[in-house]
Amino acid sequence: MKRIGLLSAVAISASMFFVSCGGEETAKTEVKEEVKIEEVAPVVKEEVAVATADLTNGEEVYNKSCFACHNTAAGGAALLDDKDRWVATAAKGLETVNNNALIGYTGEFGIMLPKGGNAAFTDVEVTNAVAYMLDKAGVVAN
Repeated sequence: MKRIGLLSAVAISASMFFVSCGGEETAKTEVKEEVKIEEVAPVVKEEVAVATADLTNGEEVYNKSCFACHNTAAGGAALLDDKDRWVATAAKGLETVNNNALIGYTGEFGIMLPKGGNAAFTDVEVTNAVAYMLDKAGVVAN
């Protein structure tokens, strides 16, 4: 008789433990989803049109960081002289191209790290670099 009472107490305790763990796990998952949503919200604070961009600054930024991928096609990057790829990129619209350069992008050809992997660049510097690359490729973006 004592055995049955002890086994019942253990079974009830174990059931309560598993039920309470399941509830906490659901709460943790919901919090993670909320944080994930906030982290991926893209924000473009500034946009520089190709016509008004500082191409000299764009070239400086390109030579500091962008060249590493866009001179070698690393990560699937469009080569600076690959006009066909730049035309396809520009067809997405300048706002989209700048946004992808600022926050990063994974697409058909590979990846673009946020700000080309250099978080120290300002938004204006990155958009100047985009304008410089489009200009060098002979592409006009809208």
